[in-house]
Amino acid sequence: MNKLVLLSFTALAAFVLADDIIAIEESQMISDSCSNPCSPPPPPEPCKPKPPVCKKPCPPVPVCNNSLCSAAPLSENGWYIFADALYWHADIDNSDWAFKNTDTTSFVISGPNHALNFKWGWGFRAGIGANMDYDQWDTNVYYTWFRTRNSNSLGTKGSQEGSDLFGLASPFTQGSIDWRINYSMIDWELGCPFFVRKHLSLRPHIGLKGGWISQHVNEDFTQAAGTYSSRTKNDFWGVGACGGFNTAWTFATLGTHHFDFFGDFAGALMYGHFEVKHSETEFAPYGLNRNLMVPMLQAMFGMSWDTSFNCSRCHFGLRVGYEFQYWWKQNQMLRNESARFGLVNYSRNAGDLGLQGLTVDFRFDY
Repeated sequence: MNKLVLLSFTALAAFVLADDIIAIEESQMISDSCSNPCSPPPPPEPCKPKPPVCKKPCPPVPVCNNSLCSAAPLSENGWYIFADALYWHADIDNSDWAFKNTDTTSFVISGPNHALNFKWGWGFRAGIGANMDYDQWDTNVYYTWFRTRNSNSLGTKGSQEGSDLFGLASPFTQGSIDWRINYSMIDWELGCPFFVRKHLSLRPHIGLKGGWISQHVNEDFTQAAGTYSSRTKNDFWGVGACGGFNTAWTFATLGTHHFDFFGDFAGALMYGHFEVKHSETEFAPYGLNRNLMVPMLQAMFGMSWDTSFNCSRCHFGLRVGYEFQYWWKQNQMLRNESARFGLVNYSRNAGDLGLQGLTVDFRFDY
């Protein structure tokens, strides 16, 4: 019995001792592992820098909260160019060139006058301008070119007779006329566009206008005794002050797109010189060379579309309208009048010139 108890205590002591040895070995292993820690992971590679942004940031768009602020289109440099396509028609006073007497059996002269109706023709207008920093002014210079012509003929039969209303070709049996008008004008303007209301802008302007208007008329007739012809040249050049105002009425805005009704009005008073020469087969009357003051008025009505792009650094505009120009005293050609005792008498026409038609305008600001 004593041996059994002693054996039990001996086994318990051995178990406790073995457990202590195992705990000491584990503690030693932990101590060894902490004395040689693992190396930390390498740091992450730094992010590559982003490439520089080449595009400039959009500048702030000015907001017009009251009237009298600038109505000029936004652009980076303030320069703009414009070009117009013109499809116009000309009317000239005193263009009746022949009379046809359709009844020669009675003492009553009856019949129609023959006049010219000019054809519609193409022209152009081109210019360049700049918006200035000084008080929001702008200035531009542009050139306008237009040319038109028309031909007409008259024939008689039987006892009918034709009469020349310009010269001495009466009576004739066959006649024809060719009339040409050449228009060239240069304008310089100084203006100031500004808003008078939120959706209404005004641009008053002054400037100079100068140029040339030439008219050439050729007539050819067949008479009983042979042929007869006449040549007339009516050349005008002048220069003078001009002025007017442009209006734009905005009726719709969609983002950067603006839609307007517009009306432009202008006039000029030009001092110029007329050189008129007239010659006929059997007679060469003295021409007319004189200086005259010539007024003119012009107007244009239509619709326009404007838009800005490239962060409001550029602007494009399109205008479509109907344009009118009225020139006083442009037809200074000589006209033969009946005189007593067989005398030849010529007088000045002093007729007016009208131009009208479609104008399509393109404008680019940069």
